[in-house]
Amino acid sequence: MANQPRPLLRLKGHELLPADEDRKVEVGVYDVLLPCRKYEVAYKVAILGKVSQSLEFLLRLVKAVPGIAEESAAAFFGFEQAEISYVLNEATGPGFVERREGRLWLTSAGDALFREGADDPAIYTVEERRRDLGFDLLAVAPQPPRAIDSVEMSLPELPLADPAGTGKVGDRIFERFSRFFHELAERRDREQIQQRDLYSVDRVVPKDRFQAPVRVRVFAQASAPSLPEIDLSSWRAEHEISDRPQIESAAAMLVDDLQVNGNQVGALQAYEVLAELAPDFLKEFVTRAGLNVNRYWREAVGRAGEPRADRKTVPVIGPLYTEANARRFLDVVEYGLRGGAEQPDFLFSVAPQTRLWGATTQQRDTLSYLRRRITAIAPASTAELRAVCLFPGKAGWFIDKTFDEVHSADTSDVPSALEIMIVPNIAVAVLVHSPIGASSGYAVPLGWASFDESVVARTQVFVADRLSRFVREPNLLEQLGHALQSHVQSE
Repeated sequence: MANQPRPLLRLKGHELLPADEDRKVEVGVYDVLLPCRKYEVAYKVAILGKVSQSLEFLLRLVKAVPGIAEESAAAFFGFEQAEISYVLNEATGPGFVERREGRLWLTSAGDALFREGADDPAIYTVEERRRDLGFDLLAVAPQPPRAIDSVEMSLPELPLADPAGTGKVGDRIFERFSRFFHELAERRDREQIQQRDLYSVDRVVPKDRFQAPVRVRVFAQASAPSLPEIDLSSWRAEHEISDRPQIESAAAMLVDDLQVNGNQVGALQAYEVLAELAPDFLKEFVTRAGLNVNRYWREAVGRAGEPRADRKTVPVIGPLYTEANARRFLDVVEYGLRGGAEQPDFLFSVAPQTRLWGATTQQRDTLSYLRRRITAIAPASTAELRAVCLFPGKAGWFIDKTFDEVHSADTSDVPSALEIMIVPNIAVAVLVHSPIGASSGYAVPLGWASFDESVVARTQVFVADRLSRFVREPNLLEQLGHALQSHVQSE
């Protein structure tokens, strides 16, 4: 008996997640600007219509029996002399039928009424059109312009694989307009009964440039979280995305460029802070070497992350402003508000030094909804609830437009991978942005959210101790420091 190959053994401890527990998780959201331009397109359409029923019958008969006698045609339909004379005038007037020596033949114009594959004759007229239409400059596909707000205006642009190629877009509009004609034309002619076909594209004139936001969601398999997959379904339907492969490639290039090395972003130090701020919650995942990240990742993926009165701290995977995480953090905040805490004056966010962090209107929308919920539940405060961002380094414009106040620091001892969100004396969330299961790759946010009083207190002290690095104006520093420390319970 031939020797059978020995099966390969896999050590479970080396796997991030067993195959039967694998799942797709959302690890990022970005809104990026697609460069576009308006073009004035002059074209002609052929408006198709049916001939009258009597003329249709005659044309079909003459096509089937070329040279048929007029008397035979009249007898075939049972027409009297006056009726056949009327129909013949209708056929010969536009030049569809020729009469010779009492017999009938189709002219070339009459034969052209029978389109290839069609049994019924149809007439058409040609009408001129002129429209201003938007096209993107990557796939040269239709993109209607719309007004964009101040946050969207400041978002990053999709990278161009061939920047010089955008100057040749005007030449391609002729072909691309024909390709997308029915998608473009039916918007105007949707209520028209007549069918319209493109007859010709005569002139294309470039006009104003504009930008259109594209939402890029990033997913990964839980077994390989640092290998991202992009998803554009929030922007367009799948069949429309397949017509725009250049945009999909640009989005993939953007996300691929976000790869980092865990050592370079201070992941080890950030995980130490994550464990120190919530020691009881993470105690079973901490060893002498520090936080066992892979083990905590497996637990976070498999555990339902919904807060309860007896579960004050919950795992969080992905940015706080994904739809699922925003709902989860709002639940944590609402539990924290049940303790009778007063409405705070400020919300604090310590930004990680991760490229394109917060480059989405979802961050602004999450903050806006958070403020509305706090205002609706907590006792009213004399001051407006303001969102403050402490940003190590230079903040992007979209950060300036998202938060009410942004305070930057040239240097900070906050680990680069660490993100903190604080609703003072109510709730906190702490995340580490770093590759998981690999030394380098996409920086996956992993951490927790909590309304546990001791966790909230520790986190506020951590930020308050470093506040002076970001805020140098004495009065403002005192005001923000008071907001972080006023109700902190000593341990």
